[in-house]
Amino acid sequence: MSEPGGHPLDHLFYPKSVAVVGASPNRQGRANQWIQAYVHLGYQGKLYPVHPTAQTIFGFKAYPTVRDIPDEVDLVIFAVPFSVVTQVMKDCVAKKVKYVHLFTAGFSETGQADNARLEAELKEIAGAGGVRLIGPNCMGVYCPEAGIAWGDEFPSRPGPIGFVSQSGQLASHFVWEGGGEGLRFSKVVSYGNASDLQSHDFIHYLAQDEKTKFIGAYVEGLKNGRAFFEIARAITPKKPFFVWKGGQTEGGSRATQSHTASIAGSQKIWRAMCDQIGIISINSMEEMIATASALCAMPLPRGISVAVLGGAGGGSVTMTDVAEKEGLKVPHLAAETQAGLAEFIPISGNSIRNPLDIGFSQVYEDEQQFMRLFQLLEADPVIDSVIFCRGTRPGSRGRQRQTRMLELLAKALKLTHKPVYVVFEGGRSLEIEALREEALATMRGLGLATFPSFQMAARVISNLSRYQTFLEARPAV
Repeated sequence: MSEPGGHPLDHLFYPKSVAVVGASPNRQGRANQWIQAYVHLGYQGKLYPVHPTAQTIFGFKAYPTVRDIPDEVDLVIFAVPFSVVTQVMKDCVAKKVKYVHLFTAGFSETGQADNARLEAELKEIAGAGGVRLIGPNCMGVYCPEAGIAWGDEFPSRPGPIGFVSQSGQLASHFVWEGGGEGLRFSKVVSYGNASDLQSHDFIHYLAQDEKTKFIGAYVEGLKNGRAFFEIARAITPKKPFFVWKGGQTEGGSRATQSHTASIAGSQKIWRAMCDQIGIISINSMEEMIATASALCAMPLPRGISVAVLGGAGGGSVTMTDVAEKEGLKVPHLAAETQAGLAEFIPISGNSIRNPLDIGFSQVYEDEQQFMRLFQLLEADPVIDSVIFCRGTRPGSRGRQRQTRMLELLAKALKLTHKPVYVVFEGGRSLEIEALREEALATMRGLGLATFPSFQMAARVISNLSRYQTFLEARPAV
């Protein structure tokens, strides 16, 4: 476990000692998920279960209250009934705890005045005692390098993605689903109602964190929009910052109020802010995972012109429509590229202009032709990136073709500097879907990104090319 450095939040993400209030001898107790996750990830600090009567929990010595713990405590996790939170907070102040993660819900997000007053009271008690508060109504912190998490299914190997989320559920799903796609994380925080520490506090920390190369966020409402705006503007020239903004519709805005006591802002204002300061705005979990995958695995597209490799007949037409609706261009390839392709791709039954309609030809099995194909696209001055969209065919011949194509694709992508967005199309049969899953697993094992659909690949290219344009428009420093 890394030693805390010079930033105060290091004691939150790399705590030397953690107390879990509400831990239970009953192995199914809600608070026990943190103890189990810490053990699973190999936490090396001191772990203190807190329970009024238990002697040990999961083999750890338990203490009746936080005050009874003999050592200093960096972080206390509250998973206790609403009725006792005030006393536990006073115990934390007396113990000089640095951070409190208040998992307990039922505060201002309920819309009840008394509950909101109690949240304000807890913040006041904590603030007066020098305790910083995460939450309430949140899942807390995941830092695999430090061995801390709220889920024992989370990946134990760290990576370059930092993520800040107002929603614990969405943070969990991003780690679970993104982890299944090969994404790895430096630090993730679910901060809930943000009565004290807010999104911009954590984003500012991630901006300075050398372990974090890309930053993502899910936000519903901003208590300090100006602070968020300023830190985002400082980040985007240095690190890509992708944000999913919840509550962009009237109905969604009402839902955020009941979820985390947030008031969502105008959709138009949000979009204008993103365009102005270089935020990559996204709108779904699928898009968030696809965006993070692209950032981790390949360079930014230099523009909006794409070569589409895949599809046939009407498929080529519809792919072009989809790409251009997402803000891309599908231009004819340069004359030199077409001449080079014509040397080994038969004109009959194929198209070498763009989209490239070359079906299931020998190109996908012949190494020399396959590499030549990508060399020509790499050299084409008209093309900024490539969408490689392939399906598969059932039977042993289909599997053999796919295996060979994946071998060649892996070689080609290592030699290609332009971004290549790989899409494996599914099918209605179980056999074809199984072949698709095999292809995806192979790509993930090689550390290469794939995209769930042609449309999603096009959308990510469009978003990232706008970010590249933002970077290029900035004056040289």
